[in-house]
Amino acid sequence: MKILHYTILVSCLSICMPVLAENQYLQQQLEPILIGESHSIEREHIHSPDMTVATYKANGFERVWNDTKYAKQALKLIAQSELEGLSPNDYHFDTLMALANEIDKRGAEAVEAQFDVLMTDAVMTYAKHLIRGKINPKQLTATWNYGQFDVSPDAAAASLLKHVKSKSLDKGLENLKPVLPHYKRLKDALVFYRELDATGELPAITLQNNILKPGQSDAAVPLLRQKLKRLNYFQGSGSDDTDYDNELVAAVKNFQNAHQVTDDGVIGNATLKLLNKDYSEYIDDILVNLERIRWVDNTLTERFLVVNIAGFKLFLFEDNKLKWQTNVVVGRNYTKTPIFKGQMSYIVMNPTWTVPRSISGGIIKKMKENPNYLNEKDFVVVDSRRNPVDSESIDWANASRKNFPYWFVQQPSENNSLGQIKFMFPNKYSIYLHDTPAKTLFQQDQRAFSHGCVRVDDPFTLAEKILETSDNWSRSDIDDAIAAKETTKISLSKPLDVLLMYWTVAGDDESLQFYTDVYNRDGALLKALTTPLANNTI
Repeated sequence: MKILHYTILVSCLSICMPVLAENQYLQQQLEPILIGESHSIEREHIHSPDMTVATYKANGFERVWNDTKYAKQALKLIAQSELEGLSPNDYHFDTLMALANEIDKRGAEAVEAQFDVLMTDAVMTYAKHLIRGKINPKQLTATWNYGQFDVSPDAAAASLLKHVKSKSLDKGLENLKPVLPHYKRLKDALVFYRELDATGELPAITLQNNILKPGQSDAAVPLLRQKLKRLNYFQGSGSDDTDYDNELVAAVKNFQNAHQVTDDGVIGNATLKLLNKDYSEYIDDILVNLERIRWVDNTLTERFLVVNIAGFKLFLFEDNKLKWQTNVVVGRNYTKTPIFKGQMSYIVMNPTWTVPRSISGGIIKKMKENPNYLNEKDFVVVDSRRNPVDSESIDWANASRKNFPYWFVQQPSENNSLGQIKFMFPNKYSIYLHDTPAKTLFQQDQRAFSHGCVRVDDPFTLAEKILETSDNWSRSDIDDAIAAKETTKISLSKPLDVLLMYWTVAGDDESLQFYTDVYNRDGALLKALTTPLANNTI
């Protein structure tokens, strides 16, 4: 069967690729790829064989890069992949440069054919990475359910040939890059930190008393001033003055704010560690987050919510512009909020809360300590059919999570664990956005406290922003519905995409924010992203 399959393919080749003087060398490069015998040229792996072959089929199996001058311009575009946080050598850059130089010297047709196929594969692979990322996120995150952009080989081939003919490949590639504002901000930051890295690191700051407070003096202050100036947090002049003055304190507060440390101007262990962070670490942080944006940008609609789990932030976007944001609380490290995409379809005012079995033992324990606990917290007990159960008939002394056959349901009230409003985007993880009575948690720098769901700091404004556009609900309508203390379901006239993402660096046009890798996810992605494509198993 294998021999028959090979014979059929070779027969097809004899029809599709007649051996003519001008393309016999090209045929030698393409034949092994077509029959699956080899996917490499000059020891370079062909990463997009289907798209590469489709291009030559659409071009009558003739060379694509006959215009050597334009081919060199296209090579510069491959070199610029570094500005996207990608590696030019994933696209055969060094090999292509060597082949181009050899062509300039002696113009051998065999070398031209090698260059042509590798150049086509390079552009196709780079384009594919721009539009959906280099790494498949499903291999890193089990809960990932975002639709990966489906690249049609025939459509890609037609597009490439059109851009080569019109010499507009630069515009074609530019149109594939993410349009989310965060992406450009991170690209600018990548250039900035790479330039800093090239200048070399400054010495680490050490403090005489391991802490520096406003108004104090320390021999390390001139170095502190120099570091903050390099990082663009301090705009004053360099000085050997050792006083920790108000101007420098203000710069430290800005630095602390950008790194999610209490912005009190006091330099303790946490702030000192961040001040001594290597520029290369910043570069790594930016690389992984550029990739995360590429994963989702092609899935974006005109209006959507992003929950940045690592940043404890919620963003509402309209027309790719940030309209509104607020703080959130997310899952603890052992009850991580999953990364996935859903569609918000309805909002519930004055919700009830059915306590998950996994945490019902805590309420049973409370009842053993305080027999009036259910009444104080507005809980009722129901059976599996939602029929009420008299709590006084239950043997609480011998009850446990394992033998308890009932469910706890908390009634609508200000004490309800879901607060007074919840936002539903049905999913298999039972994750949703909701209000909470525990408002003090939003004042913490690190806000991973929940069982997995996302608590919203300002849920009523969020409801107003969501409902005002097409559902004609005003803030007063929302307040009236809450005041009525009756459970009310509001179906959205148009579902709203909700993207649960994990960005450890994010920013807008004005500032860049760095967040702790609270779930320790950056390392695995960085390793995969910086592994040469030919050796990558993800």
